[in-house]
Amino acid sequence: MRAIRGKVGVVAALVLAVALALSALAGLGTRPTGIPDEGPWAIALSYPEGDWSSCLDDPAMAEALMSSDLPVSRVVAPSAPGATEADVRRVVDCLSASMTGGTIEVGQTGGVVEDGTVSG
Repeated sequence: MRAIRGKVGVVAALVLAVALALSALAGLGTRPTGIPDEGPWAIALSYPEGDWSSCLDDPAMAEALMSSDLPVSRVVAPSAPGATEADVRRVVDCLSASMTGGTIEVGQTGGVVEDGTVSG
């Protein structure tokens, strides 16, 4: 009986270790593979999970647009006028550290027109 209890304990410890490893790696798949060299940029999130919203309060980002469904399935945040690639990387780093699920994409936009809306 003691041998069975010992094996159950080892299996339980192994399952716990795998679960902890997977939860630690959960956000790693969210980072985009590349950021375009020139802007203006837009950061798009698909099915974001975690405490990521404060990352988009960065002064390098203009106001984000979110889907109306709950939980939010899509968020798009254009870069603010004057933002640099380093600014966008800082926001992406924040998102990568804060998101526990979902994906991040960064692309170029056509530009910002005078009323502040993104074109392109």
